[in-house]
Amino acid sequence: MACLQHPDRDQPVYLMAHHTIGRRQGVADTRITLPEISGIHAAIQWTGSHWVIRDLSRNGTWVNGQQLIPAKNQQLQQGDRLTFGRAINPEWKVENLDPPENLLIDIHTGDSQVLESYHLLPDEHDPIASLHFNPVNGVWIYELLDDSEHGKSAKVVMHGNRIDCAHSSWQLFLGNSQSTTTELSLKSLCISDFRLRFTVSHHEEHVQLQLAKDAMKLDLPARTHNCLLVYLARARIRDIQRGVAPSDQGWVAVDLAIRELGINVNHLNTQIFRARKQIADSLPDAIDTSRLVERRSYEMRLGCNQLDIFKGSQKEQLEATTGEYPVPAEPV
Repeated sequence: MACLQHPDRDQPVYLMAHHTIGRRQGVADTRITLPEISGIHAAIQWTGSHWVIRDLSRNGTWVNGQQLIPAKNQQLQQGDRLTFGRAINPEWKVENLDPPENLLIDIHTGDSQVLESYHLLPDEHDPIASLHFNPVNGVWIYELLDDSEHGKSAKVVMHGNRIDCAHSSWQLFLGNSQSTTTELSLKSLCISDFRLRFTVSHHEEHVQLQLAKDAMKLDLPARTHNCLLVYLARARIRDIQRGVAPSDQGWVAVDLAIRELGINVNHLNTQIFRARKQIADSLPDAIDTSRLVERRSYEMRLGCNQLDIFKGSQKEQLEATTGEYPVPAEPV
């Protein structure tokens, strides 16, 4: 991750794709309070292949002791030393020139971790919340795992916000503005636009998932959370066959699901988030996966209605009547 070494601090200064340096509080991304520093003194920018610096000031910017020509881009090199306002002012060293990335920066240690498009917190092994990018409106959403209040635990978070989860705290750093720049052809796509094909083993121990949309096909490996998805798929297919209205199809009471699947509520919530994460990590960022599993008070359903379930090469035929339907066993 591209960063400068602050002349007076041990922690690096991470660079946004378009990063400004200056004296104006609330406007400059990195603030220098010396009187000779302009409101917006200089800009450092990622071009797509390299970083450049541009002087925008009254009093000048220097790279390795050489004053920049005002408003003219100069490519940065690792190890360059930058000074602002005066050539003798404290030096900022260019430590890293990797492409810009979105980060979570530990508030206590300053350590950073790259932010994935669907990130589980405090970690993947014992998650209690998620931080994920919603490509529909271009915002990041922090959401508690236990969504018992029907979505009230979800909130929009912005660059610079503090995020507290369990005993950990981070600052959200959105350095890659290109994460919101996606192909126009994908911008309106949602997971519900895909056909989901489940392949279930004979003893219901393994469930594989394929996503298909036009010429795009994506095979995902078997995971424990696929058992939950195929359980919800069967509920929705049954309602489709019965002619139930789309808005009412597939809703299953949470207490019934955990009883039939033999899991608890925390395990159920974890599986939902891991299913969303696996699909979000496998599809382009522009595709909205938040509706994979939809919720309303004490009920949930699969948000997709283009569904096929196969056992081997045979398509599963579900009875279009009420009653229990197969519950896949969790993989050992």
